[in-house]
Amino acid sequence: MRSCLPRPVVAAILAWGMVVVTPGIASAAPVAINGSPLTVYVGPQGQLQGSLADASRIYYSPLEQLGDAGFFLAFPTAGAGPAELNGHVWGFEGSAGPHGLDQYVNTAQKPVTGSGTAADPFSQLTEYKAVGGTDGVYVAQTTTYVNGAQQFEAKWAVTNKTGTPLNFRALAAADFYFEGDDRGTGIFTLGPPRFVGGVNVDSGRSGGFVEVSDGISPPWSHYQELAFPAVWTEVVERAAESIPSGFDDTVDANDVDNAGGVEWDQYGEAVLSVGASATFELLVRTGQPAALQLNPTNAAAPQGVPIAISATAVDSNGAPYAGQALRYAITGANPGSGAVTLDGSGTAVVTDPGTNAGGDTVAVFVDFNGDGVREAAEPQASALTTFVDQVPPSCKIKIRGDRPGGGGGAGRPLVITVDCNETSSVTVNATLIAPAAANRSSAAARQRQRQRQRAGKRVKFRLPSTKAEIPLGASTALRIKVPKKIARRYAGSKLTAKIVATVEDGAGNRSKARKTAKVRIAGFSQSGVRPR
Repeated sequence: MRSCLPRPVVAAILAWGMVVVTPGIASAAPVAINGSPLTVYVGPQGQLQGSLADASRIYYSPLEQLGDAGFFLAFPTAGAGPAELNGHVWGFEGSAGPHGLDQYVNTAQKPVTGSGTAADPFSQLTEYKAVGGTDGVYVAQTTTYVNGAQQFEAKWAVTNKTGTPLNFRALAAADFYFEGDDRGTGIFTLGPPRFVGGVNVDSGRSGGFVEVSDGISPPWSHYQELAFPAVWTEVVERAAESIPSGFDDTVDANDVDNAGGVEWDQYGEAVLSVGASATFELLVRTGQPAALQLNPTNAAAPQGVPIAISATAVDSNGAPYAGQALRYAITGANPGSGAVTLDGSGTAVVTDPGTNAGGDTVAVFVDFNGDGVREAAEPQASALTTFVDQVPPSCKIKIRGDRPGGGGGAGRPLVITVDCNETSSVTVNATLIAPAAANRSSAAARQRQRQRQRAGKRVKFRLPSTKAEIPLGASTALRIKVPKKIARRYAGSKLTAKIVATVEDGAGNRSKARKTAKVRIAGFSQSGVRPR
């Protein structure tokens, strides 16, 4: 069973600087590489632990300088090699795992050298072996660190001194513990370089293994981020049972007690000759959330043209938060909210549709724990978007000529109804077009009028213009009075009404709507004109 003290007790012990040694762990003290901001501890059997400047540890147990992380050698049951090695996995006894392995025998643990600069990094050599054959399988583990980095390098040179060709599988595995919690979700990025690890769902503190492709170390054969204790019980402790992969190239997207590892299977089929060496290396990385990057942070577009905002979320080492949820909220002219998933590069796109003109604020954050509420440790950023109305309003016109112009000489108005797709101001101009006027009292006069009409001659009367405000979604009726002289002159006749509505919205965009219709002038009741 995994032992774990309550978090307040853990914090107190860490603050006192105490080191707890669990029974079963090699009693020799680890060597400390005292860098900044990372102190790296290396145990006599190659156990690894890291401690940040804030005293938080990167591997379980947070109370110990001997972490449940390191390098393992698995010798397949049916593989080439000494009988006493075949079917065995060599490593160390961890505080919470692995258990039941054959224990490396320490042969040397050297002091730290170097000054911590890039040209002269801190370096520490620990040597141990798996006992078998003539003299065993030797591992020379070199751990290096450069001040200012949040990662260190571990390199393992495996030398065959058994006296016989050798098959084996090399594994590096760890029980992660980030920011005071060993729960988290898995991360894998294809790179190059490839990265596999986990992220604390409350703080975003992350870590894992980075592949090194320098022509010396072969590439990983397989990787996996998975839950404790399966990393030990299902993979490392059983790694000698078969040559096929122990790690299965997956990560667990659920919030689990996370762990992970990688393996090199190159010598599962090929053999390491007597006296030959093979080197395996990786970077051990820890990081915290970097500032969330948005592009663009301030943008404008015409109304109706969406603006896409690219958000990139990485940790302080540049490792992307792939697969995490990026939540967004848009406030302003185009309110909305939602979530998108960060891709393998830690990038996702949030789109402001810009349906309405005006300004918006687009706020986004990485939802590490998936609860939909931003926590203080979850990276957040915002961008401004502005949508300019460049689209003229669209309006429809109806003419109701309910026998205008009649009624005791005052006349009824010509009613123009305007309906627009946005709030606008409108100015209506109307023109009545009629045949040339004639004295209707004589047949000759009427004949002359018909002749002028056949010749295409028309008389146009421009009526007084009128203005109004057109609210969105509301039709507005404008009334234009037909002058008395037109009503008298054309009482009972059909005239052509041509309406031009000039419309302007709040952004200054203008358009014109036109409508033509026949209207009959009402019969006039004054003397000399027969009502119709």
